[in-house]
Formats: sequence, structure tokens, C-alpha cells
Amino acid sequence: MTWHLRLIGTPALRRGAELVPLPLERRWQIVAMLALRRDWMQRSELATLLWPELARDLASTNLRKALFRLRDTPGSGVVETDGTLLRVAAPTDVDAFDRQVQDQHLGEALAAHRGELLLGFDDDGNEAWSEWLRTQRERWRQRWRAAALQRLEQPLAADEGIALSAAMLEADPLDEAALQAHLRHLAAAGQTARARETYRMFARQLQEELGVQPGSALRSVHDSLHAQASLPAAPAPAADDGYVGRVFEQRRLVELMRRPDCRLLAVVGPGGIGKTRLVRHTLDDVATLFADGAFFVSAEDVDGPAALVAKLVRELDVPRQRMRDETESLEEHLRVRSVLLVLDNFEPIAGAATPLLQQLLDAAPGLKLIVTTRERLALPAQWALPLDGLPCPEPEDMDRLEDFDASRLFIAAARRAEPGLDAAAECAAIVDICRQVDGLPLALELAAAWTRVMRCDAIARELREGTDLFRAANPAFPARQASLEAVFEQSWRLLGERERQALARLSVPRGGFTVEAAKAVASAALPVLGALVDKSLLRKDGPRMSLHPLVQQFAALRLGDGEAFTQARAAHARFFRDLLSDRQTALRGGDPQALRCVDAEFENCRLAVEWLSHHGPTAGLATAAWALADHSEHRAQPQRGLTLLQAALEAPAVAAQPAVRARLLVHAAQQHYRVDRYAQAEALAREALAGAAEADDEDHQMSRLALNVLGSAAMRLGRLAEAAGHYRAMLELGGDHAPTRDRAVTLDHLALVEKRLGHTDEALRLSQESIVLQRRLGDVAVLALGLNNLASLHLARGEFDAANPVLAEALALCERAGLTATQALVLANLCDLAHARGDLDAALRHGRRAREMGEASGQRMLLCWVHASLGSVALQRGDVVTARESIALACGIALALEAPTFKKVAVLALARLLHGTGHAAAAGKVLTLAIAEPGLSPADRDDLRRQSREWHSEPLAAPGGLTLDALLQRVAIDLPDKHEDLVAFPDR
Repeated sequence: MTWHLRLIGTPALRRGAELVPLPLERRWQIVAMLALRRDWMQRSELATLLWPELARDLASTNLRKALFRLRDTPGSGVVETDGTLLRVAAPTDVDAFDRQVQDQHLGEALAAHRGELLLGFDDDGNEAWSEWLRTQRERWRQRWRAAALQRLEQPLAADEGIALSAAMLEADPLDEAALQAHLRHLAAAGQTARARETYRMFARQLQEELGVQPGSALRSVHDSLHAQASLPAAPAPAADDGYVGRVFEQRRLVELMRRPDCRLLAVVGPGGIGKTRLVRHTLDDVATLFADGAFFVSAEDVDGPAALVAKLVRELDVPRQRMRDETESLEEHLRVRSVLLVLDNFEPIAGAATPLLQQLLDAAPGLKLIVTTRERLALPAQWALPLDGLPCPEPEDMDRLEDFDASRLFIAAARRAEPGLDAAAECAAIVDICRQVDGLPLALELAAAWTRVMRCDAIARELREGTDLFRAANPAFPARQASLEAVFEQSWRLLGERERQALARLSVPRGGFTVEAAKAVASAALPVLGALVDKSLLRKDGPRMSLHPLVQQFAALRLGDGEAFTQARAAHARFFRDLLSDRQTALRGGDPQALRCVDAEFENCRLAVEWLSHHGPTAGLATAAWALADHSEHRAQPQRGLTLLQAALEAPAVAAQPAVRARLLVHAAQQHYRVDRYAQAEALAREALAGAAEADDEDHQMSRLALNVLGSAAMRLGRLAEAAGHYRAMLELGGDHAPTRDRAVTLDHLALVEKRLGHTDEALRLSQESIVLQRRLGDVAVLALGLNNLASLHLARGEFDAANPVLAEALALCERAGLTATQALVLANLCDLAHARGDLDAALRHGRRAREMGEASGQRMLLCWVHASLGSVALQRGDVVTARESIALACGIALALEAPTFKKVAVLALARLLHGTGHAAAAGKVLTLAIAEPGLSPADRDDLRRQSREWHSEPLAAPGGLTLDALLQRVAIDLPDKHEDLVAFPDR
């Protein structure tokens, strides 16, 4: 019977009825870490986390002792080893919870799995362990909370809802979403008085601890508990020549006003988004819906409910009645009328005056309200119309600026300031400006006003460099909108101290962030984040949040560059370092979920690596940088990963840590190889190999990586015996105890060497042995590449039927996991397979897709191959012009790569072009020249000889005094235009 691990609550091992509690000991900490990692983990990483104060060799010794002591305990077999790797394969209650949630068995999951993660496993004497444990517990709480909220949205009995929401509040007493559900279920159970008292206690605690009010949604739920207990036509708004767009929002506003059940509409958005303009521009369309007209009232100059009532009485010319206060007179006046009131700029008095809105709606059945506000209202009757920035053009839309509201508004405003503006000439800068301000209308108009003194490209540059452009007041605008800084200042004044601190710290992340990241970086409780969302300063889009770019800039100014900034950046770096480290193995293996996670967080991860490189701590830096480089490689952007690693190598904190530098060197060597810079790759790999001892490379991981780079570069450069030597040295490091992944990869590479040597039977044996290990390993990235290499071997052997299913499997793996780099290689092989079978349409389709991916990623090796293949396909289709262009490109790339095998690929395509256009003698001489090229592998020479024999009974003499490089250079330059000259070139 299998042992199961209980990680929620007091850790224990369970098998049937047998339950063995696990004490806080190093061996069980190891089991816990591995179980929550759910993947292989390096021994060295475990040792560093559990014994951070010890030298690496002593920590490794302690790890071995702890693992040895596991042998004498129940469940000793739960830890598996693979060379220097460890993992726990036993099922856990955390895994069971995730499966139940995925299968939508929410009630069962939440009832069975409740409590603190690893209860009693706190180790105050180990800071590294404590930080890891805090992170794991927070992740567990977030998963449990998300499932609980999902369950509370389902129909369920009031007692279950009360119990579940109470459990959420026990875990986090300030969880507003949990309290909302708790109040609703208390009310459903008839416990309204208890619900009201619970709300009052929560509001008091929130104010005392965080200095914020309950969010609008929670206040609406609370206010609904209590519920369970001729006007002149509006004057036409002044003409607004600068109004642009908002067609959808105008239509939606009119539709909502037509609905009988929509009596209070809040037009919500940040300052400068155009709320007032939208409502004014639509007022004529909705005024006709009300028999007694519509009225627009600004709340900008009122300071509370009484002042608002007094202004309404004046604006509406309400008759004053003796012995009645103004509110009663206003209610009496509105009671018998069908009227629309627009209350503009309501947020300064929203907290105090919102109950008045409900009071007026209750008193006057024919009344409807439109309120423009930066903060959502706390009323159950509220309908919301949130506003975002205007649609912005993309860089590829520069010839269609008039199709996008943001660019149309900017151009119209700019021409008022500078009538001579040539939008077509400055289209790129206009697109840049629109995107930098995210379509914020006020920002677009303020930026456009600067065209009177500078060009659009200068404006765009100023925006990128800071906020100075938006801090200067423009006298043409009202004081509250004269600058974006003034707009931001109004919002800032309405925030409590905790909200200000959180907003300032949230200016650090880039590209958005999750709630978990926000809590880690800004130390912000959920109610604080909710308050910032309510006040239109924080945007929520599904599971992610973000700041408007301009809000982010002004919040960053409030954060400054002192201690608060340093603390926020350090917290940000730690969070995203851990995110990368936890997914390092998954990213290396091309796990789709891990790749998508880093897709969303790439900028945050890059910033984290950059900060740690310059400021430390360097613990975990090499692992995080490697993980990010692996992500870039799988996404076919190896240059991006290389740039990041080079920057880290040059940073001060890394320079002071030789061990960290050595580990980064080998990863940088890998990336140089990926972008076909073989000399640089070899130099860095040798430096890393020399520094392995200094880096305490006890598990030989770094040495194996360096040898792999040396072997791969030597193979590309035609030094096959040297390559085989490096690969065999890899196998010898650790012997049978080397990790399965390393053995699988090395066997695959040795198969490629044997293929290049012409030993295809031995190559096939090694490749198939590698595939067996790869399938056992379950590493998608390794398997996809291994299958591609096996298929290329089948193609070389002419085994087309064997190659086809292997390529189909490899392509499916790549598409499912998003392995763009390997997918391009598979498509190139599919192109060659289709060409060999005579399916030219399929060959063209696969080749073009591979070429697009290669061009996007800059994979020169791939591009050389694909251009040559597409040239041969074009020739067979009779398109000689395209064939010449493609083969010329292949020759140019082959010459730049200095890799003999790609020179062979290009020159073979050239010979086929010459032969196919009736110049058989020239083709034969080109082949003879290539066969004599030093550095070609035996297999490459065999390919050239085979083609020569097919065309001629005897090889032709090579042209004297001509080198293959000279021919490739001449072809790359002249082939597209001077084909006839080149036909005779070999004879000269």
C-alpha cells in the first residue's frame, strides 16, 4: 500500500489506517520541500536552503546524513534519486486538493483540506527556511481562498456559506470578499442583526489597523441589509470641439438609461479619463427620455451632503417651504417628476453624501441619477460604467491613425496648438505617445499642446524620460485639470496613509502583477488593494492587476529613491527570484504552465535578476537567471536571455562572488551557442569549466553544462572527434549516478556526432537509447528535440515513413508547450520530408513557417537551412527567381556562421540550382570544390559525392585558385542579379 503525505496541518505519513506524525527534523524538512516542489531538485539547492550558514561541502555532508536517516523511517521510499537530483513521488493532500478543485469538487476539497500548511515546522533559527515556508504558506492560503470564493458563488445552504466564509475570516480577518459572503449568508439565515454587528466590528478594525474604509462592494452589501428592513430642460452643453470617440460608451449609457431597473449609473474612472465629457456629450440623447428634462450639477465646489442639497435646491429652483428643511423640500419637488440628475465629480463627498442618493431615489420614483466619480459608490442600486483609455494604434497601424480614437484626439488637439502639424510625417512618434499614456484623453491633450514648441518625437522622448511634461500647468485647462500632476494630487489627497504606501510601492512592478505579488512587494492587505481598485488607481484584469502608466510614474515619484524604494525593490526581487527558482526545472523542460507564467511576468523577472545582480543577495541568482534564459530559449528569443546574462556578469554583486559568476558564465556560454556564436561560447565554457572547483561544483552539474557547450560548438564547427570527447567526458562525470536528463541529452548528441561521421547505424542505436530515457524522464523540451533529431537521422537514411510519425509527435509536443525554437526545427525537417516525397505545397507551407520563426528569433543556423530548402522547393516549382534569392541568402548566412556543415547545405542548394537551370558542368565543379573543403564531416562529403555521382559518371575537376568561401561570398552578393556571370565563375 502506498504512503501518502499530509502537509496541511500537522505533517504526517498515512498508509491506510496507519498515521505517523512527522517531527520538525531536517530529514522531514527535506521531504516537505521536495513534496511541495513537485519536481526534481538539485541536492546542492536543498543543502543551501537547509544549512545556509555552512560551507557547501559541509552542507552537502549534512544532507547525505539526513537522507541516510530517512532509510530507517516509515515511508523511506518516498524520496527518489536520479544522480544529483531528488524528488518526492508520493501523493500529497495538497495534490489531492488541486485535483478536486480542478474537477469542481469544491465542497469536498474545502471540507477535507483546511488548516495551516506544515503546522509546527517553523524554524526561527534558519532564515532561508523561514522565508521559504512563509512563501509556501501564502501560496497555499491563496489557493484555498480562491477555491472558497468560487464555492461561495455557487448555490449552497446558508449554514454551509456561513461556516465557509467564517473559516476564511479566521484565516484573514480583513478579507472583504469573505465578509461580503458572510453577511449575505447571515442575512439569508435571518440573522440580519448579527450581520450588521459583524460589519460594524469589521469597519472599526479596518480603520484602526489600516486607516481605510470598507470597499464599495462591501458597503453595498451592508446597506442592502437595511433595505431588508416639472423641471426645466437642461441647458444644452457648450460645444466641445475636442471630443473624440467613446461611441460604444455613449450607446451603452443611453441603453442603461432606457432600462427601468437602472436608476443610478456611476460613470467610473481615473482622473482625466473623460467621464465628464462623455456624460455632457450624451446628455442630449438621454434628456428626451425624461418628461421633465435633465439637469447637470457639478459637485466640485460642495463639501458635504448639506451643501449638495443646497446647490440642488438652487439649481432646480425648488420652492422653499416654511417649516421644512431643504432636503424635504427637494424630495417633495422631485416626487412627482420624471427627471435625470447628473452629479459630476462626486468622489470628494462620496463617503458622506452617498446615502443621500439612495434617499432621493426612494423618495422620487421618477428620478434617475448619473454620477461621475473616481470611486465606486457603496449602494446596492448602483450600475457601473467603467471607462478605460481610448483605443490606441499599434506600430503596424501607422498608416491608419484616423481609425483609432487616441491618435485622432491627439492629432485634433495638436492641430489646434500647431496647425501645420504633419501627422503622416510624425506617425511613429504619435503612436508612441498614445501608447505611453495608454490612451488617457487628458494626457493626450496636454501632450498635444506641446507641439507648439517641439516635435512629436521630442514629446515622446520626454515622456519616456519622466513626468516633467505633465507637471507643468496648462492655463487653457481648468485648475484641477491643468496638469496631470494636479489630477493625481487630487486622488492622492483622498487616500489614507496605508493606501499611499501601497500605491507608491506598487509602482515598482512592470507589466502588471498578481495579488500575491502585490502583497509581497507592497505589504498590502486585501482591503487596501480593494480600496485602490475602488478609487480607480489600481486596475484589475482577471487574476492580474496593474497601474495606469502615468499613475505608475507619479506613484514612483512619491516612493522616491531612498529606503522605501530599496525595500520595495528588494521585496520585488526576492518574490520573483523565488518564482523563477521554483519553476527552474519546469522551465528547462518546457512545461507549458511554467512558460505561460513567465510570459506574463517576464519584465518583473528581468527586473528582479537585474536588481540582485547589482545589489544582492546573490543566493539563488544564478538559478533564477538560468530559468529566465531557458524561458527565452524556448520562446525562440535566445538573444534576450544572453543580454540578461551578460548584464548580470558585469554587475558589481556578481563580480564579488566568484562561485556565482562561474555559474552564470556557463549559462551565458549556452546562450552564445544558441545564437551561433561558437567562438564566444567555447571561450566562456572553458572559463566556466576552469572555475568549477572554485564554484564548489560537487554535483558536477556546472562541469557537465560546460562540456555540453564545448561539445556542441565543436560539432557545429566540424571538429567531430573533439566533440565526441567532450560528450564522453560528460558521461564519465558521475558515471551511472549522473542525472537521467544529462545522460539522455549526451546520448542524443553522440548520436548526432555518429550521424555526421556517417555511422548511421550507431547513430540510430544511440538516438533510440536516448529517446527511451527521455520518455522515462518526462521532460517535454528534451523529448521534443530528441524526436526531431531522430527524425533527421531517419531522413538522412532515406527512411521517410519512419520520420513522419516522429516529426508529428515532436510538432504536437512543441505546439502544446509553446516550444517555439524546437518547433521551427521540426518544421524545417517537415519541409525537407515533404520535398523528398514530392509534396511541394506542404514543403512550401512548412518552410515558410519555419522561416518566419527563424527570422523572429534570429536563429541563423535555422535560416541558412530553411533558405536553402525553400530555394530547392522554388526551383522544382519552376520559380527560378525565388530560388536564386533564397539560395543567395543561404550562402551569405553559411559564410557568416563559419560552420562547415552549413556551407555544405548552401553549396548543395547552389549546385542543384545550376544543374536545374541547364548548367550541369558548373554544378559539378561546384560540388568538386565543396568536397575538397577542409573541415567537412564524412557524412557531408558523402552527400556531396552522392549528388555528384547522380549527375556525372566521374567527378569533374575543381576550378583552380578558387576557395569555397570566395564562391559563397560571390554568390551571396551577385546571384540574385548576375546569374549568368556566376555560371562561368568556377572556370575563371
